[in-house]
Amino acid sequence: MPSLCWKHHTLIQALMSRGPLNEQDFHSIFTGVTGKNPGTHQQLFNDYLLKINKELSFVQMELRACRNQYDGSVFYGVVNNVADEQSKLGTRYTVPQIAFYKGIVSLLLYFTY
Repeated sequence: MPSLCWKHHTLIQALMSRGPLNEQDFHSIFTGVTGKNPGTHQQLFNDYLLKINKELSFVQMELRACRNQYDGSVFYGVVNNVADEQSKLGTRYTVPQIAFYKGIVSLLLYFTY
């Protein structure tokens, strides 16, 4: 018997197909799938995430909630847990180019706030 039901698979598929979702959108999908509001059924929501993460750990991935450091908004997404050489090949930019772009973005964010 598989340990994840169709509801778990739907949550994973929503994140895999759409990319990271803000907290409100992810909670809406959870409510649509389970019929329960994560705000009032926090333990059920946490149990779903724990069970999903237990299964995703076999492929070295994780469903993770991350908070935006500038506005405090929360996003959910599926992330790779391993920083191996193959995953670093996901871009054609060199390390100095990436550092340069990160510097520009951080300056833009600094002057925006």
